[in-house]
Amino acid sequence: MAQNIFQMSGQYEEYLVDESKYSGYADSISFPKTEEELIDILKALKREGTVVTIQGGKTGIVGGAVPNGGHVLNLSHMNHVKEFFVEADGTGRITVEPGINLMELRKEIDNFSRKNPLFLPVDPTETSASIGGIVASGAQGISRVLYGSSRQYIAAVRLVDENGTVRKFDSNEMVTLSNGKRICGLDTVFGKEGITGVISEVTLKLIPKPESVWGIVFFFGEKEEAAAFVDCLKKNLPRNETAAVVSVEYIDRKSLDMIEARKSAMSKIKELPDIEQEIKSVIYLELHGEEDGIEELAEILMELAMECGSDTEAAWAVSGESEVEKLHAFRHAAAETMNLFVEERHRQDERITKLGMDLLIGNVSFGKLLESYELDMEQAGLTGCVFGHALDNHLHVNILPESYEQYEKGIELSRVWAKRAGEAGGKIIGEHGVGKLKQKILGESVPKAYVEECKVLKESMGETTMLNQGNIFGRQV
Repeated sequence: MAQNIFQMSGQYEEYLVDESKYSGYADSISFPKTEEELIDILKALKREGTVVTIQGGKTGIVGGAVPNGGHVLNLSHMNHVKEFFVEADGTGRITVEPGINLMELRKEIDNFSRKNPLFLPVDPTETSASIGGIVASGAQGISRVLYGSSRQYIAAVRLVDENGTVRKFDSNEMVTLSNGKRICGLDTVFGKEGITGVISEVTLKLIPKPESVWGIVFFFGEKEEAAAFVDCLKKNLPRNETAAVVSVEYIDRKSLDMIEARKSAMSKIKELPDIEQEIKSVIYLELHGEEDGIEELAEILMELAMECGSDTEAAWAVSGESEVEKLHAFRHAAAETMNLFVEERHRQDERITKLGMDLLIGNVSFGKLLESYELDMEQAGLTGCVFGHALDNHLHVNILPESYEQYEKGIELSRVWAKRAGEAGGKIIGEHGVGKLKQKILGESVPKAYVEECKVLKESMGETTMLNQGNIFGRQV
């Protein structure tokens, strides 16, 4: 084995699986600490003709960082801040290595910008996710309502190709593909799941931190009431000159049941009040801005929620980062408990993995969308959890199979949903990526145009089948 490359053994078993419980195998693994080490490792593997799977925090849920043979290139030790500065317009730039996770990044940003606080609006709720993974998967999170796509907060990326050549892309650089199409250089990396190269450095754009942050959870006795509230916000989302709604997140009753069952073991949320069985769904809203503006906005939202059937006196309303963080953890618990369920079922039958959809279907009411998901699962004899980004109908629907037979039925239903979303002009791949698992689940339903686009991009970048083989368009010989 070359220097810094270790033979795969039992001590590295955890690096063969991600949160979806999709698992793989590999012959070797490495943990480069610098770009120079990374380049040396890639060159050695290139000489040997070894395929490479790039890996960060292992928080993915589509198997994108799970190896199917070859070498695992784990970037978690490349986790340092390289540079920080403030622009003339008051925004900031922070350059980091790909292995730094969101939690550590936020601490570093706070330390660097004490005088004039800045922050990164990107918030996928999983604070252990690495920045490289967030960029590679195209993760969005809960703050897109106000702050837009996470893509716009990437200022530059350094990319190392399979030959060890370093390229740097920023928002001003255009790349011409082999089919003549021109795209922004950043789009050769963002959301491309590592097929075009290894991210060795990311420069992020930071913006001034809001004066105040509030979180509000509204409880609804009927899911139809929650849906009516969401559709009301879609028509006219309240805002004023000094405050705005950042997030509108839906959590259904099944998700609440799973959270309540495990809450006592979750340190960040175990002290939150119990949610009564009469509550069938909740809506979490986050507000940023000046205190007076937020108070005015909160009053309007309270009135709208009450008109839709919510008992606003029972609502949770908190302010300040530390208190709002508890509600963030509550929202993330919907995804976390789902993953724990999958882990339990996977131990019983290793063929069972996560069955989660990431569909964005915009041209239908929220109420009708919820009804269709629930009716389809009921008719198939399946149960599931529904939660996610309500305002743009970007829901994460997770089927909960009790057996492999139900798992197979879940795959069939997932393909029906994907086909229906495509026919309706929706997005089948929202923010989790395709990886290897979504190909297994969706089969021919993975959008062919997107697959071909990624193939052209990979070829245009000069990449062969060495990096992240199996992601997006399957395994290539």
